[in-house]
Amino acid sequence: MPNSRPIIGISAGFDYSENRLFINNGYIEAIRLAGGLPVLLPVTNDTELLKHIIGRFDGFLLSGGSDVDARFWGEPNYTFGGEISPLRDEPELFIAREAIAADKPILGICRGCQVMNIAMGGTIYQDIYAQQVGKEIYKHSQNAPKWYPTHDIFIEKDTKVFKAHQEEIIRVNSFHHQAVKDVAPGFIVSSRCGDGIVESIEHISCKFAVGVQWHPELMWEKDNTYLKIFVKFVALCK
Repeated sequence: MPNSRPIIGISAGFDYSENRLFINNGYIEAIRLAGGLPVLLPVTNDTELLKHIIGRFDGFLLSGGSDVDARFWGEPNYTFGGEISPLRDEPELFIAREAIAADKPILGICRGCQVMNIAMGGTIYQDIYAQQVGKEIYKHSQNAPKWYPTHDIFIEKDTKVFKAHQEEIIRVNSFHHQAVKDVAPGFIVSSRCGDGIVESIEHISCKFAVGVQWHPELMWEKDNTYLKIFVKFVALCK
């Protein structure tokens, strides 16, 4: 069926007190409007099921959320770390590795960007303010409406993020205290904030393996320019 929508698996948050999945509807609607069929992924460590999902789905979106356990890049969890979600960490790291190995398109947003980098051998700052001592860091956990862009990012030309937006500078929202530190082998930094913090990464040989630190799913309803990254992603899933 040449006009069928590609199936996009979306990782969800997990509420431990209520034993339930949750997701911001902005992710779902962005994929739908971009031409994809959004499907929530299960929270499971069943490797055989996850391999089946990799084979059946056309692309993957790793959503934002809590911190990743620092043990996955060989560090202790320091006091300035935040809440971690053990039921999410292993399956999402597995999906990132397998999707990239199979050249299945994958988009990581905020936590999802960090998951992709960790999965492929990179590291992250557990807290950009505590671990960048003596450096003036921008406000990356904004006190403003979630859709409101609060700082510029500077995009490298000839990258997938640039090809999606066709702009060298765009303004984005910001809700994180962690960020990519050592970029994983095979990846490049495709944009940075004015303070030097990594704002997006992408794999140099995959058709689409991109992580962005901002939250376009919270912005596109106010300004559809932020739908462009989803459109580029879904187009390459077809």
